Amino acid sequence: MRESLVFEVHLRRFWVWRSAVGAVAFAAVATVLAWGFATSAAHDDDSIAVVLAVATVLTLATVAVAVSLARVPAGVLACRDGEWTFASEAGPSRSGPMVVAIDWGSFLLLRIDAGLHARVWLPVQRRGLERDWHALRCAVYSAPRRAGTPAQATAEPPQ
Repeated sequence: MRESLVFEVHLRRFWVWRSAVGAVAFAAVATVLAWGFATSAAHDDDSIAVVLAVATVLTLATVAVAVSLARVPAGVLACRDGEWTFASEAGPSRSGPMVVAIDWGSFLLLRIDAGLHARVWLPVQRRGLERDWHALRCAVYSAPRRAGTPAQATAEPPQ
């Protein structure tokens, strides 16, 4: 594959990711509530308070995790000479190698490893990026630049 030289795209739409997070959170909360109801119906009155407390804690934890996962800041994803950078509109920019965690054709879950505790997860959907989608996929899957290799604007035919 050819090496990626320069690529930049503005990420602003995340409704597919937010819908998926909401659906999983809804299923998890429904499961916890069904478990709490079934367990409280099968036990005596003394254990109902414990079951209710556990179900409440699990539900609140699920909602908190879902809200934190659904918050994805808009920003600019760029690749220059093999170095990926995400410049968030709401925070600092992060740079590092890109990893494709999920590829579903019209949806990508990307991760930039910007350090030990500085990973950036980017859910990218095709909708809203139609003109840049193919270029994004090419840039994500292109070989990283080797150290010491000069950038070439055009490919030269082999001799």
